[in-house]
Amino acid sequence: MSITLNGVWLQQLNIELEGSDRSCAVLGGAVLDDRLAKLIKKFLLPPKNEKEDRLLGRGRAVESFSARIELARRLNLVAEEVSRSLDWIRDIRNDAAHREEFSFEENSCQSRVENIIEALELKTYGPGLLECPYASPKGHFIVAVTMIVARIELETESVNGTLHDPIRNHQISIGA
Repeated sequence: MSITLNGVWLQQLNIELEGSDRSCAVLGGAVLDDRLAKLIKKFLLPPKNEKEDRLLGRGRAVESFSARIELARRLNLVAEEVSRSLDWIRDIRNDAAHREEFSFEENSCQSRVENIIEALELKTYGPGLLECPYASPKGHFIVAVTMIVARIELETESVNGTLHDPIRNHQISIGA
């Protein structure tokens, strides 16, 4: 069973996420981090100089996954349950990247994955997705990452830049 959005891309993601537990966690986090960056970039006005993006460029204010999650939530680009789920995925990714031993079968990881499934209400809205071959904590993680990627992709397609139009000088009248 593959989860798809507009064809093959998510099928390929499903295949790539089926590697080792460590590679699955790190890749899942990296893919979501990349998708969040694209969503935020599409929403914001472009930088004055694309080569020197002082906000989203390397080593800049919104380079980290956690900063992107927080910015996307505060700009209302993602729902609260997606934001919470992204934070748990970030924690899982960090554990996988920085611990010598990592497994989705560990209690702390299982608990986070279960929190994600609950936050996204996948047992209610997609119970068949959590069955074989995705009936394990790792399988549930794969389903959750794929569903969040799909949601962020849909948000990215529908976002139409900032809607706020700042007050311009000619709109202000200062009386003496």
